[in-house]
Amino acid sequence: MKIGKPIYDTDGNLLLGKGVIINEYFIPKLKERGVSSIFIRDDALEDVEPKESISELVRGGTIRHMKQLFDDLGDITKDMKDQSLTAVKDAVGSQQFKNTFRDHPALVKVANDAGNIVDELLSGDVTLGLNSIKTYDNYTFQHSIDVAIVSIMIGRKLSLENKRLRELGIGCLLHDIGKTFIPESIVNKPGKLTDEEFEAMKIHPLIGYELVKDVPVIGVLPPHIALQHHERQDGSGYPRGLTGTNRLVISKEPRKIHLYGSIAAVADVYDAISSDRPYRKAFQPEQVIKIMTEMRGVHLNRDVLRYFLAITPVFPVGSTIRVMNGSYQNHFGVVIRLNEEKLGRPVIRLVYNAAKKRIDPADIDLAASEKVMIETVLF
Repeated sequence: MKIGKPIYDTDGNLLLGKGVIINEYFIPKLKERGVSSIFIRDDALEDVEPKESISELVRGGTIRHMKQLFDDLGDITKDMKDQSLTAVKDAVGSQQFKNTFRDHPALVKVANDAGNIVDELLSGDVTLGLNSIKTYDNYTFQHSIDVAIVSIMIGRKLSLENKRLRELGIGCLLHDIGKTFIPESIVNKPGKLTDEEFEAMKIHPLIGYELVKDVPVIGVLPPHIALQHHERQDGSGYPRGLTGTNRLVISKEPRKIHLYGSIAAVADVYDAISSDRPYRKAFQPEQVIKIMTEMRGVHLNRDVLRYFLAITPVFPVGSTIRVMNGSYQNHFGVVIRLNEEKLGRPVIRLVYNAAKKRIDPADIDLAASEKVMIETVLF
């Protein structure tokens, strides 16, 4: 078997590149790093290329810069994690802390990375692809990058100008920076958080906002993404219980979620439930769409979600699927091409029969075969 999508370590270095042959040495090493599944290339699918939203160069560089920033911030804050919320907020809001943090060179690099991501996304495809492979160690960095990618793609669909896309990117890259103050035992807990642990977790938007709100290179609006990405349209979110408009407006009303916060919330939920976590496996793409649709208007901004769904295929290129009915029932294949007008009805290539034996590849355009139903599987 050959690697289908690249895998990075926590420093942003390439662990295994696309096309590398998997052997008995790699598998246990990947498991040790928290990699629970990988994408595989297949000889019958050499013409199929799952799209990368951004280049390996930009992704790897962004991971390195974010790790440098988070590591240095962790060194500064290592003695604060067990302090009270008030004490942490006071420390982070102090002029001494701001003077230490605001000119950190990695902040400039991350801001530049946001611009690079915007540039690459503006010149690429208009639909989202498969999520990146995340390890337990680099989850926060990969997740932040993927949230930035999804948010920028939504912003692009909304025809936001380049400056606003860059603001979205910077805010999303730093949206979880407040977690540097939360004990890792809580952030990476494999089970359900206790009420006390959840209360501790809920401070990270406030701390993240305090950290970046007065940094010139970041600007005025991006810090509100850190503050608002867990707010909900019905006011049941945290940390401030803001309500949304469910529209595509930048509201000036008090206690309303900013459009950036609404976009980031959609992207954050999408990437979180699409990714493996210590306490659960990733949901399949069609489950993700169903879950998010059920959040419409209550948790997630209705209009933002509508634009998100317009660029999000139910079955991304490269997904492994099973045919659920018809003459090819229980055959297995891969999504090889999208139908831009019907993102839920892609072109698939069947490569295994119901007994999981190889067959001569057969392509089916689901847009022309409306009765054929498929589901995502891990083959």
